[in-house]
Amino acid sequence: MAKKKTKRFDENLTEAEFKSRIISVLRQLSQRWAPKQEAIWRARVSRGVYKCELCWVVWPSSLPPLPWKKRKRKNINADHIIPVVWPDGFTTYDDWIKRCFVPSDGFQAICRECHSKLTKAENAERRNNKIKLKENEKQTNKVL
Repeated sequence: MAKKKTKRFDENLTEAEFKSRIISVLRQLSQRWAPKQEAIWRARVSRGVYKCELCWVVWPSSLPPLPWKKRKRKNINADHIIPVVWPDGFTTYDDWIKRCFVPSDGFQAICRECHSKLTKAENAERRNNKIKLKENEKQTNKVL
């Protein structure tokens, strides 16, 4: 079954495509959010050296580029303490915006390794919740 396209701003987009574009623009805006930069500044030990707020290891701010790329890789990330996307999944744009644009104490400056582990754990929790929700829906449909 083909996904239903809706007319949004003179383009035929599915709801998922529309949501993806909106969230992409909001994420770009959040990169320059001043409180996010303040959180990274809080973790600064000296020029180009930062301390991770989870593992407390002192790291350089960037890593050498990968062999197939030219740019250095960021090694310090401003992570939301309260996840932007709740473990139950996306709720509304209003909730998403409130959780994305928080004051500087809503961020933690963490290293690339800790950020990767934390993100994987949050994504796994979201995936498990989504599976449970689908199973519950199937059971309720069988009962009806």
